[in-house]
Amino acid sequence: MKVKFVLLFLIFFSAIGCTGLNYLTGQTSQPQSQGSAGIFSKGKTYVKLENMRDTKETSGISLDHPKYLRRDILSSVLASIYFKEKGITGWGGEQNVFQESELLSLVPHITDAFSRAAPSQYVLVSSNYTKGKKKFFASELYTIFAMFISNDKLNVRFSRIQYVDVTGEGGESSIFTGTEVVYTDPFSIKKNPSWQLISRPGQRFKEGYGNWIVIDLEKSAFVQEEEKAIALNSNSGVPGVQGKQEGAGVYGTRAIVSGAPKRVEAKLSIKDQLLELKELETTGLITGEDYEQRKAEILVGKPEKSIRDKFIELRKLKEGGFISDIDYENKKRDLLDEDDESERERNIKEVLSEYLELRDEGFITDKDYDYKKRKLLREF
Repeated sequence: MKVKFVLLFLIFFSAIGCTGLNYLTGQTSQPQSQGSAGIFSKGKTYVKLENMRDTKETSGISLDHPKYLRRDILSSVLASIYFKEKGITGWGGEQNVFQESELLSLVPHITDAFSRAAPSQYVLVSSNYTKGKKKFFASELYTIFAMFISNDKLNVRFSRIQYVDVTGEGGESSIFTGTEVVYTDPFSIKKNPSWQLISRPGQRFKEGYGNWIVIDLEKSAFVQEEEKAIALNSNSGVPGVQGKQEGAGVYGTRAIVSGAPKRVEAKLSIKDQLLELKELETTGLITGEDYEQRKAEILVGKPEKSIRDKFIELRKLKEGGFISDIDYENKKRDLLDEDDESERERNIKEVLSEYLELRDEGFITDKDYDYKKRKLLREF
């Protein structure tokens, strides 16, 4: 009798195969929807567009796509999402869902995805990184989530948050199929028993869901209509933006025109800076020496860096492999767009000479120099 039961058990799982087992567990090795479009892929991290499936829970949702988001505001919004994990002794303390290094890598590609999305598509992101440096203490983590904009509100729905890859080979391996099942469709679950999202001001949960958070976006988060027209009708070759017109500089996924909203960056308190710094040391992203040096700078105050120092530091980050070529180009453009009061107070000849040196040393191109020169002359 026992032999017959075992045989029937094996026949059953052979019949349902990989698809059947994943259906039962609510997990699949990769997105199964058709019509997906890859935006970015590096290692086990990817950003892609997926068609929204027509289900009961999505039938009343109208997507505002494509949308042109400002990278700095999207970074701040994602950095403001918190969660807590459930351990043996109960729920732990609140912590950020995303690491700073994750946002530096992901945000440019997410904004690019939103600028390309059709009205029926959402943005699917799988973020993978290694936490810690030492071999026996390092953990491979996954955060998987879907994003879409409806009624100028950002919807973020998670299926995994800082999920630890125990096997070290990309996922949990099924004993029946041998397939990896790290990916879990964010639209297949309503909550996760091992973590809880924490809502903050301007955020709220979709009713009935513990993994779906809705975030209010201000008008300044979106590129203005006239900027969008410039982005669509010109020809720069930058992903997500189609060019540049005289009197306007187009960089990344936003256009800079006269009268455009200025970039606003929230300044962290000294306490928050120190807490963030301690987290970097604890997770092994910086050394104890780096921690002490930066802590002293925060407490004492650090003089403003010159534009040359900023470019030198940026190049070191790229050469050290801490940021990609895309990250370097995006930050370089931010530095060129920066409104620096000290430059307006100095002799324009002296400022242009400084940028000429940067060009001659390979920090910026001839095109970058010409753009900055025109910008300085307009403000002269």
